[in-house]
Parts: sequence; C-alpha cells; structure tokens
Amino acid sequence: MTSRNRILTGLLSTTALMSAWGAMDAANAAACTGAFVMGDVFASVGSSTVDVFTPTGALVCTLNDASGSSFTTGSGFDAAGNFYVTNFSTGNISKFNDPQPGLVTAFMTGTSAGESIDNQSTGFYALTSLVGQAGAAAINKYNTATGALIHSYSVTGGNLTGGTDWVDVYNPTTGQVIYDGEGTRVLSAILNANGTTTQLAAFTSAATEAALHHIFAMRTIGTGAFAGDVLLADSVQDVLLDSSGNIIKHYLLGTGVNLFSLNLDPDGVSFWTGDFSNGHIWEINIASGAIEQSWLTGTGGGTLYGLSVFGEIQQGGGGGVPEPASLALLGTALAGFGLARRRRKAV
Repeated sequence: MTSRNRILTGLLSTTALMSAWGAMDAANAAACTGAFVMGDVFASVGSSTVDVFTPTGALVCTLNDASGSSFTTGSGFDAAGNFYVTNFSTGNISKFNDPQPGLVTAFMTGTSAGESIDNQSTGFYALTSLVGQAGAAAINKYNTATGALIHSYSVTGGNLTGGTDWVDVYNPTTGQVIYDGEGTRVLSAILNANGTTTQLAAFTSAATEAALHHIFAMRTIGTGAFAGDVLLADSVQDVLLDSSGNIIKHYLLGTGVNLFSLNLDPDGVSFWTGDFSNGHIWEINIASGAIEQSWLTGTGGGTLYGLSVFGEIQQGGGGGVPEPASLALLGTALAGFGLARRRRKAV
C-alpha cells in the first residue's frame, strides 16, 4: 500500500467482499458472553465486528456492534474494562460492557470517519475520551461514562488526510496530545477545558518526517526504560521515536507488509502490530525487536484496521482492569503478571 488515498479507496469499494468475510467469520466464532481476559487481543476486522483472540492466536469469541459499519477501526478500554470501538463507515463509537458484554451501539456520535479513541481515567483529561477523525481537522472529547460530546477541538490537520486519524495522550499531566493524519508528521496540541486549542510544535523533526512513510496507529510508552518514547505503525515498518521525535529503532517484518494497527502489551516490554492487507498480527519485544507471537486473524485481506489488548498500558489510564482487580500494573506486580502471562502462552 503506497498511499492513504489507495487505502481509502479500498475502504469505500470493498463493502460487499467485507460483508462476506464477516459472515464467514461470524459462523466460526461464538458471541462473547463472559468477562474479558487479561492479555487477550481484540482485532477490528470489519463488518461491525471485533474478534477476540488469546495471545497465541486462538479465536475466543466475536463482538458485533450491529452498527452496519463496513469498517471497524481503532479501539480501547476504560478503567472499568469496558470496550469501545470506532465505526469508521458510520461515524460513531460503540461500547461493550464488561464483565457481561452488553452492547451500547452508537454510544458516542458526531464524528466524521472516526478512527481512534483514547479513554482517559486520570490526569488532564480524566473521565473523558478523545476521538480522532480522518474526515476533519478536529479532535472530539466525550464524557466516557455517558457518551455525551463535551467539545470538538479545531486543530491543525495532519499531512495526507488533513485529519486527526490517530490520537494519543502524550503527557496526561500537561494535557499534551499527539496525533497524525496518516502522512509523515506527528502533530501536537493541548485541548483546553474551555474548548480552545493550544497548538504546539510538531512532535516529529523534519529529518524524521523524511524517513517515514505513512503513520497510522501509535502509542506513547509511559513507564520503564522507554518512557517518553512513541511507537508508530509506519506502513512498511514499525518505528520507535524518542521524546524529541527522532527515530531510535526500526522494526522490520519483511517486504510487502502494510502495518496499520499497533498497541502496547500489558507486560510493559512488548507491543502488538497488525497488517491490514492480510490480517497478520505480531507481538514484538520493544528492546530487542524479537518476534514473540505471529499469527493470522483468518478473516481475509483488507479488514484489520484496529488492535487492542485487554490490560494494554497507556498514558492517563484506561486499558482495562486487571484480573483479579487487585493486581497492580506497576513494579513487581507487573513483573509477576508478565511471568504468569508467559506461562499462559506456553500452554
């Protein structure tokens, strides 16, 4: 995939094929009925559908939000573990309650081609959700609990789409958010409580932008050795930026890849990324670049446009409640959880 225009053309012209894939997928997976499980991978595979997999790639169940959206895209969890997914084709966000999945369709509305959601539980944007849009130079802020729109912030549009496709809170204390328009630039702003925007200098340098291709999903690393760094899905590669926006590491997964989705793992040392063109998903060690998991969603090409992990680590909270609820996602507790999760992978 060489341009966002080609991707959008695919999104708008393959509805019938995607519906067929979605029907086949639904026939092979039961609807989710139980509590979400720490470490499970939520893949937005289109036709109003998100498939849930174990970390080793076994299909667990399917969430269907009945939105009629041909494309499900970015997603995430709030602090209580409830799951939210953007419906690119219908411009709204659906919510699935945890632990007994109950659907609240069109829970957040008023977006234009909504593509990403960042649910915040603490800090500057506490108890709100930020939604990026491919179709507008704006970031919408919602009340996470009620789904009500609080403000729609006008910002500088990203290069290529002119929108704010992928949004991530970089600093939950100051309110700095970063976002991209699926071009080569990561922009930055503060969304003030009164509805105004303080536009900041671009996060990426000119040298970095010259070395990038098409930035899609991204995630700020908030803790550990890479705190303040940012992971990007840059179509032909994944990339790690430092806090100054410079490239410090490339993650190459072969030729012909189309990396679109990305999220951090609960273990704090690895991340997940997905190829929209064939549904291939990888888990990668941040420090070494080693591939820890590699499997296919099995839903066909041109469908995988979002990826979340229950318990994913993000700035400002969200991510989902650990199971049991008393488990802390920091320090020695996180290390212990990582060991337990590795044992689960080996089963």
